[in-house]
Amino acid sequence: MHLRMVEATVKSGSEEMLSSVYAEKILGVLENTPGCIFAGLLHSQDQSEKYISLTLWQSEQDAEAYEQSGEYQKNLDSIKDFLDEGSEWKIQLSEENTVEYNPVTPEPSIKMYPIAGNEEHLPDEVAATSSYLRILSLKIKKGYKDEFTKIYNNEILSVLKKVKGCRYAFLLDNSDKESEMISFSIWDGDDAVTHYEKEGEYKSLLKKVDHTLGGLYQWKMALENRSQTKSAITSQDIGVSKFTLITGRKFK
Repeated sequence: MHLRMVEATVKSGSEEMLSSVYAEKILGVLENTPGCIFAGLLHSQDQSEKYISLTLWQSEQDAEAYEQSGEYQKNLDSIKDFLDEGSEWKIQLSEENTVEYNPVTPEPSIKMYPIAGNEEHLPDEVAATSSYLRILSLKIKKGYKDEFTKIYNNEILSVLKKVKGCRYAFLLDNSDKESEMISFSIWDGDDAVTHYEKEGEYKSLLKKVDHTLGGLYQWKMALENRSQTKSAITSQDIGVSKFTLITGRKFK
C-alpha cells in the first residue's frame, strides 16, 4: 500500500464549505477511482489553517494514474476558492505596459509514502468510529533502517493494537529522502492519545528503538539525562503531528 497526502492552507471562514465539498463530491470521485482504499479530510490540531487530504492506495501506480487522469486536478479546482492565496505576488507587465501585481495561490504540496513491512487490512469501521490521527516522524541512523523497521513491525505494533483507543497503525518509509520513518496511527479521540503519551506505553516503546535514531537525537538524550535543567533542539528531534478526521470513508 501507499499513502498520499495533499497538504493545503485554507482561508479563514472557508472550512465548512471545504468539508462539504470534500464529503459530497471528492469522496464520491475517489470511491470510483481504481486502487483507492480510503480517503479522509484531516484538520491540524497545531495549525488551524492547515488541512490534509489523506488517501490510501493499493499501489503507487494507482495513485499516479489518478493524478495523471485529470481527476485530481478537477478535485483541486473544486476547492481552489477555499485555499489561502498566501503572501506571494507575481509582478508582470500588462499589454498596456503597466505593472500588474497579482497574488499567487500556492499549490498544495503532495507527499507519497510506501508502507514499510506489515500491511494489515484497514478496518471497515475506522472512519465511522475514529476521529484522531497521530503522525510521528523519526530520523534514523544510517544503516539502521532495517533494524528499526523490524522492531516496529514485530514488537511495537503488537503493543499498539492492545492500547485502548488505538484502531490502526502502520509504518511509512521516507528513508531514501530524509532518513525518516513515520509512525502513523488512528485513534478514537484525543483523550486516548493523551493517555497513551503521558500514562501509557509510549515511552517504553520509544526505548525499544532509541539506539536506531540519529546521532543528534542520541546526543540530546545524553545531555538531558545528565542534567534536568539542560535541553536542546536538534534537526533530528522526534516530530509529533496530530489531526482531527473531519470526514472520511473506506471504500469496498
